[in-house]
Amino acid sequence: MDPLEQAAGQLYGEAPSGFIAARNARAAEAKAAGERELAAGIRSLAKPSVAAWAVNALVRHRPGDVQPLLELGERMRDATDSGDRDAVRQLGRERQQLLATAASSARALGDELGVAVSDAAAVEVQQTLQAAVVDPAATAAVRSGLLVRTFSSTGVDPVELDGAVALAGAGAVEPVAVPSAATRPRAVGTREAEKKSSDAQAAPKESREEARERAAAERASRALAAAKREAEEARQDAEDAQAELATTELRIRENRARHEQLAEEQQELRERLDAVQGELTDTNVTAARLRKERSSAVRAAEAAERLASRARTRLASLTADDDLDD
Repeated sequence: MDPLEQAAGQLYGEAPSGFIAARNARAAEAKAAGERELAAGIRSLAKPSVAAWAVNALVRHRPGDVQPLLELGERMRDATDSGDRDAVRQLGRERQQLLATAASSARALGDELGVAVSDAAAVEVQQTLQAAVVDPAATAAVRSGLLVRTFSSTGVDPVELDGAVALAGAGAVEPVAVPSAATRPRAVGTREAEKKSSDAQAAPKESREEARERAAAERASRALAAAKREAEEARQDAEDAQAELATTELRIRENRARHEQLAEEQQELRERLDAVQGELTDTNVTAARLRKERSSAVRAAEAAERLASRARTRLASLTADDDLDD
């Protein structure tokens, strides 16, 4: 597997609150190992939204709640293509049940892993999985487990996936068990408290003044480290926000250009429709005139036929008289 894809697979399994720190640490490791390109790639990975994390977590830890939905999408497309309306209706009911189950599972999984999945985030989870049901590209995006943001489907146009996946073209993520509480990373404060307790037992007795000074220095050091971490996270969040803003502005420009293109096509179609309607009016007028001419021609033909008939009768009569004279 590509090293960047492997690193991304690990990072997008992290809770959103720990993503920035984990990403920076992994990038630092890569840089220290001389892998500057890999480090830059890792640094470019965007922090996922809570809803995107929830979808990623479902794919990783509870694939049984996601895979039936994705397979149902293939069945629905087959039923739609074959025109089987009864099957489409039945699969639609099944889809709603599976979506509700997946959203509930996402919230429960969030509670289990210490990430609060709000009502709004649960709705986004449902919308994303719904889009994956109807759009094969969205299906692949969900299966990657590398979602940065959620998405939805209009049911008509292809799902807009620009900026939705951390790495374009990534394969499906491998399912993993939910880590137990004992194996999850412990909070920084807990580790420091354990270290402090151990140091206190091993260190010789100090005077009260020295102890106070030492404690104050440790508190100041921890506060400084925390401030540095917060500043770094804030800087990374700002960079991520700027990147998301740039992506959004690009999408706005693309949408505006598409709107203008469609408006031009609409105007061309209107002009073409006007021309066709004019031609239709002309053909209707011509058809009416030709019908009149045809009626006149029929009457003339009938009159000519009558004259011809009388002429034939007259000729026959004259011929008969000549025969009698002879």
